[in-house]
Amino acid sequence: MDVSQPFLTVLVPAYNEEAGLARNVELILAKLTELAVPSELLIVDDASRDRTAAVADELAARHETVRVVHHPVNQGIGGGMRTGIAEARGEWLILIPADLALDLDELRKYLDAAQDADVVVGIRSDRSDYSGFRLVVSWLNIGLIRLLFGMEQRQFNYISMYRLEVLRRVRVEYWRSAFFHAEILIKAKRLGYRLVEADIHYVLRASGRATGAQPRLIARTVRDMLAFWWRGSATR
Repeated sequence: MDVSQPFLTVLVPAYNEEAGLARNVELILAKLTELAVPSELLIVDDASRDRTAAVADELAARHETVRVVHHPVNQGIGGGMRTGIAEARGEWLILIPADLALDLDELRKYLDAAQDADVVVGIRSDRSDYSGFRLVVSWLNIGLIRLLFGMEQRQFNYISMYRLEVLRRVRVEYWRSAFFHAEILIKAKRLGYRLVEADIHYVLRASGRATGAQPRLIARTVRDMLAFWWRGSATR
């Protein structure tokens, strides 16, 4: 495998994922080998307070296709994305959470869809682990993005796979909130890149703690969405 110029960079941001990181990285690597995809796996340790950093370093020492970047201060998943964009060596990049959050057999769907796409937008199969509050927040988020930006996709915050060219042409500004996922898709569409959806089987996280429904993050996401929309409206 040519690890200097891989086809795919798998980005794994990790914050306090000591319990499941090693197992899940090994599962990802095994699936990539099975699929015969020239690839690298980039772990971004987001200033974890547990042994995540040490586990990541052990994985990199054990596997030549694994690299690690350590954030000195916590930057959130958006900061991990920015680091991944800067450090990636692949033609394509996919961000897979350290808790996996998908059936790895579904990676084939992303690879197949990439034949006719510049961004493969993953559509999560179900939300059975969402509370009623989180379901409402999710549907409001989707509705606002479609209304404000004329987007037609069914979802915007699940796992997508991107040509690295797209990510390096699109400047990610709103990385401090969850809006950065949609920001990339909106800007990619405006630049004429092809967005193709793929229905992906979601699996419940086996370890770690979800943080997507924190009120502070929700408020910041809405603020960033409206700021981006207002800026665009003001320049028309």
